[in-house]
Amino acid sequence: MVLVDPSGREELSRRKLLATFLAQGVVGALLLVALTWLQRDSTLETLEALGGAALPLLLIFVVFAFALAILKFKLTERVFVALGLTAATIMLPLLGPILTAWIAVFAAAVSRWLAIRQIGPIKSDLADVTGDYVRIVGHFGTYGIPVLFAGSVYDWIGGIAPQTTASWDAAWQITLAGFALLLANHAVMKQVEAAYGYSPLKMLKVSLVDAGIYALTLPYAVLMALSYSSLGAGAILGWAFMGVLLNFVARNLSITRAARDRLVHQLASLSNVGKTISLRFTTDELLMTIYKACRNAVDVSLFTIALYDERDGMLASELDIRDGEILPKSRFPLGQGLNSWVVLNATPLNIGSTDEESRFGIVAVDDGTATESWLGAPMIARDRVIGVISVQSYNRGAFSPDDELLLTTIANQAAVALDNSHLFQDLEALTQALENRVLERTKELQEANLELRAADRSKSQFLANMSHELRTPLNSIIGFSAILLETTKTLIPARFYKFIENIHASGSHLLTLINDILDLSKIEAGRIELQPHEVDIRETVASVERVVKGVCSDARVSLVTHVRDDVPGVVLDENRLKQILVNLLSNAVKFSDSGSSVRLEVYPVPAAASPIGCDSVEFKVSDDGIGMAADELPKIFDQFYQIDQHARSIRKGTGLGLSLTRGFVELHRGKIRVESALGRGSIFHVVLPVDCRVRETGGVVSC
Repeated sequence: MVLVDPSGREELSRRKLLATFLAQGVVGALLLVALTWLQRDSTLETLEALGGAALPLLLIFVVFAFALAILKFKLTERVFVALGLTAATIMLPLLGPILTAWIAVFAAAVSRWLAIRQIGPIKSDLADVTGDYVRIVGHFGTYGIPVLFAGSVYDWIGGIAPQTTASWDAAWQITLAGFALLLANHAVMKQVEAAYGYSPLKMLKVSLVDAGIYALTLPYAVLMALSYSSLGAGAILGWAFMGVLLNFVARNLSITRAARDRLVHQLASLSNVGKTISLRFTTDELLMTIYKACRNAVDVSLFTIALYDERDGMLASELDIRDGEILPKSRFPLGQGLNSWVVLNATPLNIGSTDEESRFGIVAVDDGTATESWLGAPMIARDRVIGVISVQSYNRGAFSPDDELLLTTIANQAAVALDNSHLFQDLEALTQALENRVLERTKELQEANLELRAADRSKSQFLANMSHELRTPLNSIIGFSAILLETTKTLIPARFYKFIENIHASGSHLLTLINDILDLSKIEAGRIELQPHEVDIRETVASVERVVKGVCSDARVSLVTHVRDDVPGVVLDENRLKQILVNLLSNAVKFSDSGSSVRLEVYPVPAAASPIGCDSVEFKVSDDGIGMAADELPKIFDQFYQIDQHARSIRKGTGLGLSLTRGFVELHRGKIRVESALGRGSIFHVVLPVDCRVRETGGVVSC
């Protein structure tokens, strides 16, 4: 049995290894040839003792040893099982050391030659054909020397060949010869392992694993050898068939397990790459994650991710790993080379050897690394090739169609991940630019707001100053025009007296307008403070009624007021309340037709039903006038807003009354709203708290 562990292949000195195999092979061959000549008589005696069974046994053992040699299998990722020593242990007590050694060497040599020729279940990777042929010679040392040593031990402890007696002594002799064979084989292989660069600890581990596997087959070898004494060559044939069958089954199980493990690794790799699509990585982090995902599925000793830059037609080698070393990034023009072929054709490319390049009409670019196999898959996102993932191997035919399918799947997922990453980075850049723009605009708006506040203060101050300056001469104009109206009616013609009336009326109107503007500016500046005190609603309504009745008389409109008996006493600013009611009633009269009526109703509103959340009083002013369109209702409380041109031409006004009214209502922490329809009049609802000194909590007035 031989344990093969290629894990240190890249660390060995090829010349030293081949020299070791060659030296062992030459020594083993010379020793075997010499002992064959020296022990020719004893070998012939063994054949004579076997009689007619000699030829069948020879054929059985040749086939048996050869079958075990070509059916070696991988036990783990590092350990291969070849039961050549087991076959030699069985043959030694029946054929003697010379014939056993020749059969063992022949079986191992022919199986390796077939592997080189790519025949049979075991195939060489053809990475080092010369080395493979040297290893054929080395089998004389690997098997020849140990078998000859075990034969000497077998003779020394009294063993005979052929062993035709089944006894405990014979069983122990065969067992001891088997262990001698194992020790000699290990002694020979230690030189090979040293050439591979194994440490003493690793050599010990390899020997223990090898000895454990051999120990499991030793009882089988003893029973098979002793069975000849009672059952003859037929027993040997049966045991040989069973041994080959069990080896075949074990090999298939190992292959199945390896395929399962490989499938698990592949699925895990696909899952890992899939996960990266939803994660936010930088490009370099994402490329390294893709590399780690591929590492569990294919040979990534030589791994490259090249991204295609459509702007300049260049391939950028963003990640290039050679035997674990990360090389600097590089760029090269799209054109010749295997990566370029994959990008241009958007098709995977699997080349098993350098000889196949001509079949595709491709000229590979020399990257300084001599490899045989190459596999590349295009990275396709949104129907365009964004790059290529490629792997290389020093071995011929290293990548299977399954590897090609897996790498293609990984490449497509990686393309989506990279595309998403670039989109996310672009989004982050746009978001950052937008945030910077928002900050700039916010700063500009803050500066503009400060300027507007300053302008508003200047406006308010200007209005206050101008109102004061205008009211002084207006008071004189109004006063003197009033005196003229009282004293000159009989002294001057009626036409001139009408002029004086117009002067007095216009001055009074202008003074009212100035007072309204001044009040509005004070409200906006927060400079008006209410003077709340206990107010009798009935007296206030009666006072307002006396003021408005003159206007109603001129317009031939009747005024109807009603204050419910359960209206409580209130604490409000009476002067501002009067302004609210006068404005609303005057406005209602102004837009009412001759002969119609204007109504004022006052009634209490409990806290549960009040829109301001506390005990309130509602003033409802209604008319049967021209009304307003629905689209005008949200605007009527704006400063200087007037309804449509036709209504404005027949109903003169400044557009400040309702705006001023709303300001006074809100100063009382009340609410005002309007209901209206064209041709059906309007209803204004004013809700004021019973006590305007209540506080406001969460946008709702509470007592």
